[in-house]
Amino acid sequence: MSKKDDFVYDILQVMEQNNVLLAFTGEFDMRVINALVNSVRGKLSSVESNPSVQKKVYNVMVECLENIFRHSAEAKQDEVALRSFAIFTLQKQGNDYFLVTGNYIKNGSVVQLKNMIDKINILDKEQKKEMYRQILSNGEFSEKGGAGLGMIDIAIKSDSRLQYEFNEIDQQRTFYVFQVRIHNNYTYSKN
Repeated sequence: MSKKDDFVYDILQVMEQNNVLLAFTGEFDMRVINALVNSVRGKLSSVESNPSVQKKVYNVMVECLENIFRHSAEAKQDEVALRSFAIFTLQKQGNDYFLVTGNYIKNGSVVQLKNMIDKINILDKEQKKEMYRQILSNGEFSEKGGAGLGMIDIAIKSDSRLQYEFNEIDQQRTFYVFQVRIHNNYTYSKN
């Protein structure tokens, strides 16, 4: 085996040891989103017997992928690969699922995004639902369209705190890492 082969095998070993169901890194567009969605649908049906949990993981994943697509930092034309670069992983630990995404955002978006996530994290489930309804009824939408509805929806469906990290790259861009844990509190068996 070559060093390249060893490296690939090492990655495979780490993924298997950590129950990574799916991992993607690279340029991110609608074609990739569709491929990931189709792949996860198949993987979930083979590792999760509860249709409610499958649906919850699937819906949260779609929202996370849409957030990457919608909020990636716009870069100069010679930086297109960086602008559309993203990472996505889906991992199962015990009964719970972890989705982790990473993508570039504009530095000017960091404070607003951090404040929104922090605000969502202090609310209980009913308060999150009420916040969601208020935004819908008030028509408070951002230039990107959602006014945080997707993030609130993720928090409601996952029933967990949203985790994040911001790594400033330069004066224009920050690499944003987002993690959500989807609790599987159900016991289900197909009979």
